[in-house]
Amino acid sequence: MVKRMGPLIADERGRITLGSELVKECGRKFFAVKVGKEIVLVPVADDPLVELRRLGKASGIDNYTIKELRKMALEDAEKEAMRNVRGYRFSSGPGKRI
Repeated sequence: MVKRMGPLIADERGRITLGSELVKECGRKFFAVKVGKEIVLVPVADDPLVELRRLGKASGIDNYTIKELRKMALEDAEKEAMRNVRGYRFSSGPGKRI
């Protein structure tokens, strides 16, 4: 869900006030991620390991062995690599399009 807030103004020290409602909902700790010309705040869990375990169980990842997870990760990495190099010929030199 996207929740737009009114304009936020940084004070002279660069601080922005988010408001108590957002702090109650998302916590007090965030990563700020610059994406193009936008800044995205990503909440940081109070206990990241507990949150990671919860997300893992919710996704069903605990139903796989380490060997199966490695195989799936390798297959995904190979597919991603092939998507990134499609249209390029290695024998004609780097960066040469077909």
